[in-house]
Amino acid sequence: MQRSGESMDGSIGASLKATYRALLARGLETGEAANLTAFLHGLASEGFHWTLPEIEAVIHRRIQHAAELRATEVAGQPRLNGRSRSTIHDRRGTRHGATHVIDPPSP
Repeated sequence: MQRSGESMDGSIGASLKATYRALLARGLETGEAANLTAFLHGLASEGFHWTLPEIEAVIHRRIQHAAELRATEVAGQPRLNGRSRSTIHDRRGTRHGATHVIDPPSP
């Protein structure tokens, strides 16, 4: 169940809040803790004054965008024998049962 004020992806919101609270507990002020939280989660912090909801929104949007790109990429790949993803057997080729590192190819 989603708590009031929590992000759609609870794990991200929980991670951000945990980082933020840990920084506050170590004596940082709210603005410092928010900016450092943003920095630690991959956002620019120099010259910005982040708030926790802003950080959460940007990170959520980044994840959403990455998922959309991945879905587009997967949808554009050709299907192999009715399957949408390749398996180790598809990539292995004709050399069944041997690896080129352990068993070098025989001449």
